[in-house]
Amino acid sequence: MGITKREVADQLGVAKQTVVNYIDKLGLAPEHVTRVGKTDVLDDFAVSALADALGKNVLPRQTQDESPAPEAQDSLIAALNGRIADLKEQNDRLVAEIAEMRASRERELAELRDQLAAANERSSRLADRVAGIAERQQAIAALPWWKRGLFATKLLGSGTN
Repeated sequence: MGITKREVADQLGVAKQTVVNYIDKLGLAPEHVTRVGKTDVLDDFAVSALADALGKNVLPRQTQDESPAPEAQDSLIAALNGRIADLKEQNDRLVAEIAEMRASRERELAELRDQLAAANERSSRLADRVAGIAERQQAIAALPWWKRGLFATKLLGSGTN
């Protein structure tokens, strides 16, 4: 496992840009610097070369076999459990919000269906009235012209109030 440019800079007490400049000066980039995601990782040879070039001593890096102290593990576990509890609480809150939104939408949908049924009923009544008026107009049109006035008055009303 390697060490990042930022970690080397912190251990040597220099700026990260200084580490970058020395990597270029020493030609370490292709063989001893590996790109992991968005981070450059230096191998041990590169770290030693940089420490020698800068005239400083690098602290040895913790090996993988060494495990963190039990207190650190317990605090990490406690922090992760706290985060899990927070995420569960947030999840429960979001589930409740979604249920509330669904219920609200169902109520809205029921209201819209009722409005549509009422509008369809009114439309049906109006269609029946229009059909009746059309039948009366056809009956009037079928009469000879001299009888239309009297018949129209009987069918449609006199028009005076």
